[in-house]
Amino acid sequence: MTILTQYPELQCLNPQEEFSKRFSFCTLVTRYDEYLEMVESANQAGFAGSDVEFLYFDNKQSNQYDGYSGINKAIRAARGKYLIFCHQDILFKFDSRTILDQRIEELEQLDPNWAVAGNAGKTRSGEVKLRITDPYGKDIKKGLFPAEVNSLDENILIINLSQNIACTANMTGFHLYGTDLCQNSYQLGLKSYVIDFHIFHKSAGKVNQSYFDIQQKYIKLQCQRKKNQIIWAMCSSFYISNSSFLNLVMNWKYIMKIIKRLV
Repeated sequence: MTILTQYPELQCLNPQEEFSKRFSFCTLVTRYDEYLEMVESANQAGFAGSDVEFLYFDNKQSNQYDGYSGINKAIRAARGKYLIFCHQDILFKFDSRTILDQRIEELEQLDPNWAVAGNAGKTRSGEVKLRITDPYGKDIKKGLFPAEVNSLDENILIINLSQNIACTANMTGFHLYGTDLCQNSYQLGLKSYVIDFHIFHKSAGKVNQSYFDIQQKYIKLQCQRKKNQIIWAMCSSFYISNSSFLNLVMNWKYIMKIIKRLV
């Protein structure tokens, strides 16, 4: 009797995971009429059939979920390979599913380690990459695509669920969750991109006090992540910080011996 027949509950995970859907749409909904208009436009653009699902969070009476908690729950619930987390006020008036399939294939060929894609973002040098129609203008196209970025606007986020990514659990609110997702992906060795996928966004966006409150919280989060500390691993101990010089000096074996005696 082999171990496999002796323990039938054992399951080998070597085979590549299969998704039962290709696309999972998910939206935070406060207005059902506007949400259904978005869903209908997606259907008309070819996002229909047995390999597409539409999920939503009911925020009509109160904000039970926000951008951070919504994405994290959607990642767990979605059956699609690609999670499209989008605003209720977008319309698929221009590019179709066929175009998005082509753009995803381009990304796969360029960088199999891509994690998130969108239609608006900024590079590490602050350069804007944009493909959209919104109140600021029609048929806007800035940059060559796909363009690697370190932040993405939240009107539409295409999340590659083949990658193990999520938003920061203790962040809350309706701003900067696209940036947070990109930054978390980067820390895992993954990348984010703006792609040439043209949709219509009704809103010009809103920067209010809540935006700046979340920005301050995010600054504190990043500060904590770069906090100087000694890692006490089971088989070693080492110092980490955001300074290459300190990392070199403090990890000199004689310095570490002194630190261990003092602690």
